[in-house]
Amino acid sequence: MSIPKNESGFDFVHIGEITGKKYDGQFTVKCMLNLADKRMLEIEKSRLIADLQNPTGNLNALGTVIANLRIRIIDAPDWYNQLINNLDTLDEELIFELYTQCLKKSDEWRESVKAKMEEKSEGNVPKES
Repeated sequence: MSIPKNESGFDFVHIGEITGKKYDGQFTVKCMLNLADKRMLEIEKSRLIADLQNPTGNLNALGTVIANLRIRIIDAPDWYNQLINNLDTLDEELIFELYTQCLKKSDEWRESVKAKMEEKSEGNVPKES
């Protein structure tokens, strides 16, 4: 069984809650992370929370979301690349909305793999005579 390509694209449009700025563009993301990606994700999360002994829940959440975006997003508009590198935005909800879109693509990919597996298993069942 061949699995679907592990990349997906989506169009993104968001108006910042604080600034009213329009963020839009085409994104390409990794649907699932391989072992190397997961390793890089953990390194990035550790770097973002600066190895604090007792990070707050908010710091953990921000670190997780930002690290995921940095690992999952393959191609993005210039505004995103600048934002994700220096984190200079007042529209914090923007990163959570992008993360939600990445997770949706992951769910869609998993469903397509599951459907292919079900098709294959149905094809192997002998027909009754």
